[in-house]
Amino acid sequence: MKPELQFSILCDDVRQEKSGKFMFLGVFNLITVQKLPIVYPVFYIANQWCAGAGVFRERSRIVDEENRVVVESPEIAFKLRDFAASHFVISRFQGVRLEKAGKYSVEILLDRELFRRFPFNVVPVKKERVS
Repeated sequence: MKPELQFSILCDDVRQEKSGKFMFLGVFNLITVQKLPIVYPVFYIANQWCAGAGVFRERSRIVDEENRVVVESPEIAFKLRDFAASHFVISRFQGVRLEKAGKYSVEILLDRELFRRFPFNVVPVKKERVS
């Protein structure tokens, strides 16, 4: 039985407390920049899978407006024992070069097929002129 993606979060950092709870810091869907291109230092895509059973393979990636892959994670295998089980897959991306402003998308693939896609934007900050 294929799982459900309970959530997918694009953020600057992920931490886990001693209790096992995860904290997602700097959740975003917009990147504002002074100039382009930029190299985004570090970000994470955190996914929680549930309500399925079996062994699955996940890959996360960023694509630009022309659907070109900007960066992608390695394929990660995970197992859900039964319908009540859940599993986190957290992918870390470092030094990602974003060439231009515009719309980008996070794509989550399950067993090499597109499972979920959601947008984020890269927007240049307009400089105010001083008179």
